[in-house]
Amino acid sequence: MTRFEITRETKKALQLAAEGVTFWVQRRWMRDDGTLTAKGQEAFDAAKNGEKKTGKPYLKCKFRDLRDVSEKAVVVDCFDGSSDILPKSQIRCGVDSVLVPCWLAEQKNLQFATTKIWLED
Repeated sequence: MTRFEITRETKKALQLAAEGVTFWVQRRWMRDDGTLTAKGQEAFDAAKNGEKKTGKPYLKCKFRDLRDVSEKAVVVDCFDGSSDILPKSQIRCGVDSVLVPCWLAEQKNLQFATTKIWLED
């Protein structure tokens, strides 16, 4: 039987570590005796096989122009003519693109790639 170590927890989820992999499960997927339900076991198997990634999902936005508007924000102008303000604390800047967390990308009117990029904190 695999022994799972709780490495982080939130109100609704647990980050578990076992057999060299770290993965998140819903709190209800772990029984009181420390074993996983069927859904929890699926999450563990997927993590072992490298199917699920840990970290946070980002979307890439290629820009035509990136300029500071304050010490805490930038304006991104895309090639399709869209433009929006992004907080510097949430984005990761590259040479010709920025990575924006998915939750923030949903709120912005910018041209994003469809493939998610997973980054650790």
